[in-house]
Amino acid sequence: MEPHDAIFELVEAAAGGVPVIFADENGRRPAMPYITLAIRWTQASSAEAGRVSDDGMQAVRQHDDATVELQAYGPHAYDRLDEIGLKLRHPLYEERAEALGLAVFDVGRLQDLPILRDASRYERRGVLELGIRYARDFAANVGVIETVQGAFTTSGGATDMPEIPFIATAAPAP
Repeated sequence: MEPHDAIFELVEAAAGGVPVIFADENGRRPAMPYITLAIRWTQASSAEAGRVSDDGMQAVRQHDDATVELQAYGPHAYDRLDEIGLKLRHPLYEERAEALGLAVFDVGRLQDLPILRDASRYERRGVLELGIRYARDFAANVGVIETVQGAFTTSGGATDMPEIPFIATAAPAP
């Protein structure tokens, strides 16, 4: 499952039946109440290279820290997001996040920001920022050294070393 989809699944579960949609997408707004989800930016860690397997595959892995913005609309929007932030720190949702390959590492600012929908009517809106970490992996064939043979000669010691030949044979990556 892609990280965006896993984040959506986690937030949707914590929303307790309130519809969750991706922000900034075309389509009709659902009836209130509802929540929009946007992954605003992601910061990648340095990549860690794994060992080369016997068949020449090597994986690299990085951890990405995503800033996720939830906006709730409708009655009790602020309280709804406050509850989601609390739920995401409960062991039940921590385990669910782990099963999805995620870790909620920050429940950030919660704001009450009503939005003007027409010239005279405001709609309730709450905004919550979350920090969610996930891992990305990539593996490719880098080839392996199948055999190593060589030769060397030494001199000047108390005893002569025998001459030993060697050859290196590599299996190239595709």
